[in-house]
Order: sequence, then structure tokens, then C-alpha cells
Amino acid sequence: MFLEHQFTFIVKKKFLALLSISETRDHNYIDVIDNIKGSIHVKRNNKVKMSTTDAGEGHLMITWSPQDFAAFLDQDNSAIVSRSRSTYALLLLISATTSCTTIRAQVDHILTRLWTNFSILNVIVQAPCSCGRQVFIYRPFVKTRDSWGTLQSYTFQQITKNPNLLVTSLKNLNHFPVRVSLFEKLPTALQAVPNMLKFNPIFQDLSVSKEFAGSDGLLVGTLVQYLNFEAVVDPDLPRLYGHVLQNGSVIGVLALVLNGKSDYGANRRILSYYPVDGFEFTVAYSSDKISAVVPKSLKVPRGLSIFNCFDKLSWVLIFVASFVCVFFWYLISRDNLYNTLKEIYSLLVGMSIQIVPSSYQTFFLTSCMIFNLIIFGIIQGSLFTDFTTPSYYPEINTVEEVDKSQLPIMTYVWLLIKDNSSQLLNRLKVKSIPESANMYEIVALYKNVVSIDRKFDVEVAIRTQFTGDDGVPLLHMVKEDIATFLLSCIVPKGSPYLLMFNNVITSMFEGGFIRKWDNDVVESIMVERINRMISAKKFKAFSLDDIQAAFYITGVGYVCSVVAFVGEIMKNKFREQQF
Repeated sequence: MFLEHQFTFIVKKKFLALLSISETRDHNYIDVIDNIKGSIHVKRNNKVKMSTTDAGEGHLMITWSPQDFAAFLDQDNSAIVSRSRSTYALLLLISATTSCTTIRAQVDHILTRLWTNFSILNVIVQAPCSCGRQVFIYRPFVKTRDSWGTLQSYTFQQITKNPNLLVTSLKNLNHFPVRVSLFEKLPTALQAVPNMLKFNPIFQDLSVSKEFAGSDGLLVGTLVQYLNFEAVVDPDLPRLYGHVLQNGSVIGVLALVLNGKSDYGANRRILSYYPVDGFEFTVAYSSDKISAVVPKSLKVPRGLSIFNCFDKLSWVLIFVASFVCVFFWYLISRDNLYNTLKEIYSLLVGMSIQIVPSSYQTFFLTSCMIFNLIIFGIIQGSLFTDFTTPSYYPEINTVEEVDKSQLPIMTYVWLLIKDNSSQLLNRLKVKSIPESANMYEIVALYKNVVSIDRKFDVEVAIRTQFTGDDGVPLLHMVKEDIATFLLSCIVPKGSPYLLMFNNVITSMFEGGFIRKWDNDVVESIMVERINRMISAKKFKAFSLDDIQAAFYITGVGYVCSVVAFVGEIMKNKFREQQF
């Protein structure tokens, strides 16, 4: 379907001051159209637009010859190819004396250079004075004998019948090699597939993703299948995301993308500002938080377990209630203070005591007994829970508490968090020390440092690596988050693949595939670790030897009771003999 649209155009002229040939040209016809503004009516083919991957911006370039155009590229290429993802029309006003075969070879060289050096994909070239009504299009994804790319020409009649010939579609790259930077990163990029996933149809054939599992690896495989290209992964690439150093140099995968040595940085990274130009982020398809991970708090000694039954306020209220009971019983019993304390203490702790209360005293003593049952029931239940499950001192759960702990902080996130307005974050930055590859192990074992990292990475590390045999985590993640970021990948600036990559990535994200891939890997690693722990443990049935301590304690108690009973009898007989 053809729709008629009106476009505004501006024609400008540019000359090279250093080229004498530009000064000798007759510019009369150029001056006529210099700075003309107007409008033209064109017919736009919607099917053609659907096949393109540019931003909808077009550039018309008129030059004398391929040599002049090459000179422009050498001196001021930014003025000629201002945007890579655009459509360019190049009109060569070369003399008719030059053969079309020669012009074709020169055009082939120019378009190859535009693709190789500037990633310009859609360029339409005409030389009406020499090649008549021919239109030249460069196809970089066509395989020749010894290389990629070929120059094709069409007539106006062919283009009228099939307007799709004007654009180079990225829907099928014909196994064109695309350089992908992908390194192993748990759990989004794994080269060793967990055993539980080896029989999963999704993870059985990872050849398209270069044997990488995880969401990053499977996303690369999905891009390969959708766009039909060959992913080329360098096994010796640096295994770090990369950032800009203080001296301005760039390291890691970021440097490979900036230097044009990689077409796609496939490891998802935090979408943040970098003080360098030359790369672009893909569409964000995930998010993550920045959180602090601190050492697990120490266990509460068994001897202090009774004090964990209630908090401080509850203990204060219990003692206040006991004091009120003593005072009230002292008023209504009309007895001395010693007997009052003895009686109330016996009631509250459950000791037997002989009291003959009056009718109105019975209600008070009954309430004291109920209070005793409730409190001791809670204490007994708490003691049972405390002795069966370990209890710990309060954890660090706020960023303010992390600052008050005065522990050094091992992290890289200050390269990404540029906010200097928060005094709390500034105090944390002062405590920073260089990060280490095994910083989680340092936090868990030595308990003398704090780490700040992506929350998802910390959760996975705790669930899959830093959990004790008793199921208790060896690390604690602070509940209060420091910052929230979006996650995406990177491509070189002006990459022709960006829009098509974004389409595929968005489809996978909206379909829930990326989250499912993450969950599959994490859960399988957890199950594997649990199975290893269970197989390493040796189970045996309980015997009398295992519970002999309980019999010893019971026996000691019986002996003490018999001794007390015999002592009481002897004491009573001694008193009877005296009287």
C-alpha cells in the first residue's frame, strides 16, 4: 500500500578548502539550490519501512566523483555520515566519459568503506551521467568466495516492481559473523550446565549460544536463531565488564566495544553513565538493586537463651507486674513483708505453698496463678524453640547501621553511583577498599569487611554457595537497598544491529523467558548443592547412647530429691526430739 506524504527538505553545500579541485569546479548550479527550503510529495511504501532498521532519517549527498566523496570522508566524515542508522542517497555527477565499469569499481570501494569503517548499511548510489538509470546497493551479508559483501545494481523498473530492493534487511544475516563478548558469570552465563538441566530441551543444544547457558547465553542463542548470524566469541576476552579509569583509559568488555573489536557485549550490565562516548545500551530488559552484604551476626550463647524469650520491655513489665502483686498481696494479707514475698514468689514460679485465703483473696490468687501459667508457658515454648533452632544477635538491616559498624567496604559500585549529595553515601565511600574476586568469602569467613554488590548476585551467592550445612546463611543481606538500576547490554555507537536486537530482547522479556531462564538455573544449582550435602551426611538411628545425657540428668534430679526428702524427715525428727 502506497501512502502520499509531504516532507520538508533543506539543501546545503559544503566544500573542501584544502582541495584545489573544489576551487576549479563550476558551482553555478550549486548556487542555484543553495539554502533552498521547500517541500516535495513522495510515495512511501509501508512494507519497505517495515524492512528497514534505521531511524527514519534520510540524507541526500551530491558530489562530483567518488574521489571527492572519499576526500570528504578523510577530512570531515562526521559531516557526511552524521548518523549510522540512516538511509543515504549518493548522487555522483561524474562526467559521461568515465565508463560505468570504472564507476562501479569505485562505488564498490566507497560502500565497502562506509560499511567497514562507519557501519553504514543503507546507501543508494546513482551516477546518471555515466551509468544511466542504474541504482547501486551494497549487500554486506552476501557471502562471496573469500569474503563478505557484494555490490548489486538494479534498474528503476526493477525497483518500481519491488521497492524492498532499496533496503538491506537484517531479518536474515545469512550466517554473517557477529563478534560477541560473553564471559562466564554466575548465574546468567554458565559454561557448565547443571545436571538437572542437561535433559531439559532448552539446554540440550547450546551450540548456537557457544555452549553458554543462563539467561545471557540463551539470549545470544535466541538472537542467533532469529537473525540467522554466526556468533563469534573470543575465549580469551577479559572476564570483567569494564569501566573508565581515572586517567581516561577504558578496560574490560567496554573497551572492546568502544574500539570496534566487539559488536555486542552480551553480559547484562548496570545501565549507568560512563564518561566516555562510542557505545550504546540496548533496551533495558531487567532491573536490580544495589545492596550491602554483611557478616552473619553471632549466635546467642545457650546460657542467655532465657533472656531471648521476651524483649526488654516485656521483661520490665513482668517485673513491674510482680512488684504490683507483692504490694497488693501485702495490703490484703496483713502479713509481714518476708512472708508476702515468699508467698507471691511461690505462686509466680509454681512452687507449692500452704495458704488459706478468704473469699475475696481467692480471686487475686487465681489471677496470679493464671499469670504464672501464661508466662511460664511462653518461656518453656521459647526455650524449646531456642534449643532446637539457633538464635542470633540482631542483624544489620539499614545503611545507617552499616555506616555505624565502621567496617571497611569492598565494592566497585561507586563507579556507577555518581550521587554526591548524600552524606551517608559519602561516608561509605570513604571506607571503601579495593574489591577482591573472593570478597564474599572474606565477608563470610573473616567477618571484618562489608561488600556492596548487585542484589540478585548476592541472593544467588547466599542460596547456592554461602549456606551452612545446618541451612543457616553465612552472609546477611541488608534489607535497605542503596540504589536501583536497570540492566541491559551494550553495542558500539551507531550499530546497525541495535534496533533488531532490541526487538528480539523485548519479545523475550515480555514473554517472561528471561526470568524463567534465571529461575531454572538458580533452582537447579540449589537442588544440586542440597543433594551433595545430603549425600555427604551419614544418617543413623537414635540409640540409648545418644540420649544417655537425659537419663543422667534425670538420675541426678532423683538423687537430689531423695536427699532433700531424707534431710527434711531427719530435720523434723530432730525438732521433735528437742521438744
